[in-house]
Amino acid sequence: MKINKAELLSALKADMKAADVLKQEQDSLISTWKAEYNGEPYGNEQKGKSAIVSRDIKKQSEWQHATIVDPFVSTADIIKCTPITWEDTDSAEQNELLLNTQFSRKFDRFNFMSKAVKVLDREGTLVVQTGWDYEDEEVTVMGEAVVVDEYGNETVVEQEVTETVVKKNQPTARVCRNEDIYLDPTCQDNLDNAQFVIHRYETDLSTLKKDGRYKNLDKLAKTSGEDFDYDSPDDTEFQFSDAPRKKLIIYEYWGNYDVDGDGIAEPIVCAWINDVIVRLQSNPYPDGKPPFLVVPFNSIPFKLHGEANAEMIGDNQKVKTAVIRGIIDNMAQSNNGQVAIRKGALDQTNRKKFLAGANFEFNGTANDFWHGSYNAIPSSAFDMISLMNNEIESITGTKSFSGGINSGSLGSTATGARGALDATATRRMNIVRNIAENLVKPLMRKWMAYNAEFLEEEEVIRVTNDKFVPIRKDDLSGRIDIDISISTAEDNAAKSQELSFLLQTLGPNEDPKIRRDIMADIMDLMRMPEQAKRMREYEPKPDPVQEKIRQLELENLMLENQMLVASINDKNARANENTIDAELKRSKAAVEKAKARKLSSEADMTDLKFVKEDNGYAHLEQVELEDLRHAQHLEREAMKHRANLEQMLAQRNAGDTNIGVVE
Repeated sequence: MKINKAELLSALKADMKAADVLKQEQDSLISTWKAEYNGEPYGNEQKGKSAIVSRDIKKQSEWQHATIVDPFVSTADIIKCTPITWEDTDSAEQNELLLNTQFSRKFDRFNFMSKAVKVLDREGTLVVQTGWDYEDEEVTVMGEAVVVDEYGNETVVEQEVTETVVKKNQPTARVCRNEDIYLDPTCQDNLDNAQFVIHRYETDLSTLKKDGRYKNLDKLAKTSGEDFDYDSPDDTEFQFSDAPRKKLIIYEYWGNYDVDGDGIAEPIVCAWINDVIVRLQSNPYPDGKPPFLVVPFNSIPFKLHGEANAEMIGDNQKVKTAVIRGIIDNMAQSNNGQVAIRKGALDQTNRKKFLAGANFEFNGTANDFWHGSYNAIPSSAFDMISLMNNEIESITGTKSFSGGINSGSLGSTATGARGALDATATRRMNIVRNIAENLVKPLMRKWMAYNAEFLEEEEVIRVTNDKFVPIRKDDLSGRIDIDISISTAEDNAAKSQELSFLLQTLGPNEDPKIRRDIMADIMDLMRMPEQAKRMREYEPKPDPVQEKIRQLELENLMLENQMLVASINDKNARANENTIDAELKRSKAAVEKAKARKLSSEADMTDLKFVKEDNGYAHLEQVELEDLRHAQHLEREAMKHRANLEQMLAQRNAGDTNIGVVE
């Protein structure tokens, strides 16, 4: 389907016009906040009177700037990747190493975070555009090539070949001006619900041609007109005269639009200059979302933009400015430095000496001379200034040296001092967490998605000065949670103090490794990772004398152990001998008992035989035995006779004539 570019451009400009209402409202607030931040006049100044403006907003911003930026730039391992499942463990380790390298070494994180914090604090809203930076060049190197001569012989020769060398291939991020961003007004406080984000910025024809993604650049020379709504950051209004370097205002539309006419909006990017579309393609990023992050300083429910510090302490700055102006006007209208002389106190000659600063004579007393000075300033003026300082520092949570937040304001006790420190630390930590959760974490998630899509097949990462780890693009996919290790100087100092106290409570007989681990943790909190690494890896070298003593003690213990074993074996052997002797004696006793029983039995048998013979029992037994034998013989004969009778009866029944004859 052919795209109607005129209709498309008209629809995208209509979206921009609808978003311009919200943008102008926010631009008005930002202009007011920036004017108060810079201490610009309020417009009620009078001629001949003080026009000073107390820059409390800027001072508070500068006071807290360093403590907010420091947690993000003080360590090289700020990003922690946690796997959701055990299968993602290797992927989490690879992503953690890669993201820390990209953010800490390949990316200008200090200037980025410094600019981001300043814009966030001053304007209340920070917009960051993410992207991918790729740059290569062709170089000529000497390479080997196979040449075949006319006879078919192959020869390896060296010749110049052209290779493409990748100079840059990494994710990037840059801070955008709020006045150049048009946001979908229907997304409320969630950028993921935004249907479009429009970014306006300056460029030139040379940059667009070098990029290679922009078309219809030849039509730009035929267009005319300037964008009068654009406020250039260059106040000199300088313009290049040649066409390649002349500044152009380009609008980039990142959002969803139905370009196919199928009723489903697809993620696209469309860029135009004046009325010429120079870029139109699908969203090249893997998540299909606009490559922007919006971070509020002091968030407002259901609104994407936030409030700046000036919104909270702007009135206090006005009151303090009015009091200071009154003090200065009071002092300016006094007669400070003037001297009045009573008439007649000086004659003409001494008057000239007095005016010349020389010694002079006068008539009368010292009261005849009056010296002018500043008017006395009432203490209520300083009380009001102190009250404003207290309120400003209480709101921002920033403790400066102006005497605002102190233990006296909360009670002259240790609890009051701790409460003041806890209040400032809590407020500062809240700002740091806001930046970590709404800026750094989403930025790292986008970078992680970009790495899996645009990174080279293998990237070599330097872990230490002598250790390098290859990162493969295929190993980066997985379900991973990103955590940001952040802490303020106060938090680190408190943790370090607790660990130091714990170190003091350990006894001298405690394991030295435990002490070294605690000392390494303290060094980590003090931002000394190299010393912490050396402390954890430290292995004390043994003292030769002590080592010899320990060896001799070990040998002595071994000998004592051998003697103890020998003594135990000897006692066991003796016990075994005693056991054998006891068993032998028990066996002999059993033999003697058996002999005694045998003799007793033989004696009983002899006695029994004598008794039987004496009483005639032996003859009777012999007779009974003979009768038994005779009865048995008769029974056998009877049985044999019955068998013969049964045989003859069977022969008769069978009709046999030879009865009694057995064949």
